[in-house]
Amino acid sequence: MARVPSAFADEFDAKGDRFFAIAELLYANPDRQYTQQELAERFDCSTTTISNHTGEMSEWLDRRDSQTTYAWDVDVHDPGHTETTMAVQRFYADLWNLLKKHSRTGPGAFALFGFIMLLTGSVVFSFYVGFTFNLFAESALPVSVYLGIAIGCVLTGIIVTLCSPYMAWVSGFLWPRLPEGPFGKDK
Repeated sequence: MARVPSAFADEFDAKGDRFFAIAELLYANPDRQYTQQELAERFDCSTTTISNHTGEMSEWLDRRDSQTTYAWDVDVHDPGHTETTMAVQRFYADLWNLLKKHSRTGPGAFALFGFIMLLTGSVVFSFYVGFTFNLFAESALPVSVYLGIAIGCVLTGIIVTLCSPYMAWVSGFLWPRLPEGPFGKDK
């Protein structure tokens, strides 16, 4: 269910829980029109209370004078756009945090580089398929070049990715045996 953005929540909090609940219902269902009676029954209050609350949020609603149905005005603020934008921002924030965390270690850097090579190989392979089946315009390069690059990237990605756990094992084996100081003297 769509959640009302925090910018609206701050404004609505001052007006009470029922006001916020009505706004949240209309926001979460922008494609449905509610009558005053439906809203009054749902929130256990009078139609006058519904009218007062919806009158205060009229800038967010799609309603004309003497009309007793209410719906969220997606031209003013589209819930679908907001939810999509927030989801994309969260995805990239999580991806960035993951990349920062794993790029700080040697094995993590190998794993990231291997993943990038595998991804590159799959993209170049998709170009190969596109040129082979004439889905794209003709290429200046022979189609076999794309296949060769794709195979090279995938094999390199596999090899580099497999180096990551090996490097972690070697680091775990060697680091405890190395001296503390740079000149071989323990403190």
